[in-house]
Amino acid sequence: MQLRKVQEMGGATLLVSLPKEWAKSLSVEKGTILSIESSGDGGLLLYPVKGTGSDHPEKEVEIEYPSKFASGGLSNQITAAYLLGYDLIRVKGKRRISPKDREQIIASFKSLIGLEVVEEDALSISSQFLVDNTAVEPSRIFKRISNLVRSMISDTLKQFSSGESPQLETISRRDDEIDRLHFLLVRLIRTAVREPRAAGKFGMSAIDCLDYRVAASSLETAGDYSVELADSISKMKGVGNRIENIAEELRILLDSIQDEACRSFIGKDFTLAREVLSNYEKLETKLEKLESDPLKNLDVLHFAEIIGRISRCQRDIVDLVSPMNPA
Repeated sequence: MQLRKVQEMGGATLLVSLPKEWAKSLSVEKGTILSIESSGDGGLLLYPVKGTGSDHPEKEVEIEYPSKFASGGLSNQITAAYLLGYDLIRVKGKRRISPKDREQIIASFKSLIGLEVVEEDALSISSQFLVDNTAVEPSRIFKRISNLVRSMISDTLKQFSSGESPQLETISRRDDEIDRLHFLLVRLIRTAVREPRAAGKFGMSAIDCLDYRVAASSLETAGDYSVELADSISKMKGVGNRIENIAEELRILLDSIQDEACRSFIGKDFTLAREVLSNYEKLETKLEKLESDPLKNLDVLHFAEIIGRISRCQRDIVDLVSPMNPA
């Protein structure tokens, strides 16, 4: 870190010198035009304005085929390159890519939002990320993930309280979409951390980036638990009206908690966060009734455990808001 003293010129203009090493590394010299933007957290961001081309140089990576890692290595490497912000991901080998591996590679590309196969021959497959990293706001993706999780929980519990079997295939498809959106959100957050200019366009500070990363992980985990919940309910038989009625009460509470947790996090609404915590306590009380059931039905206990895990994911999101309450 360097400290520079602000100088005044002409009674109105404030001046500060630029670090020589920084200027040299970016070819900043007399006459260079600099873009000055607010970072949203009290700081300023400086960038040389280029005459032509993008101010975000394209990043490329080449993945060796066949993979030197164990089964699933290629898919994992593609996902890792995507999360690290590479714009062009090329799988290239010294021998022909087998039909089975080709299908797997293309499926891996298609499972990641924004990646499209642009070149393909016997020895290589290339995919390009076609989404502007600063065009999609993380808050919109976060809200979409939250709505998907909310619908998975609500639909599953509605079907249970009405005596129907959960639609496992539908729930699993929504969980796959959550995974895709989660990967995109992580990519954007990593970009914002690595490139302050992107964070500035999102209106996010470094702390915001960290909070979104943690909150997104909680949402993705809640989606996984929702699939487990649907599977658990599909195996429950003859639990009686009392359990089904409690399940409906839990559904209403979880639906409200999920909705308000998302809104309080995005809006940094401390008042709404406290309402979530109040509903969370009500839900905990209802779960205690299930867990203290004299019949000790193992299916019901497992059901209550999964609901508890889902609600704790929602609580974790709210915990990112409530400590910031100035009161």
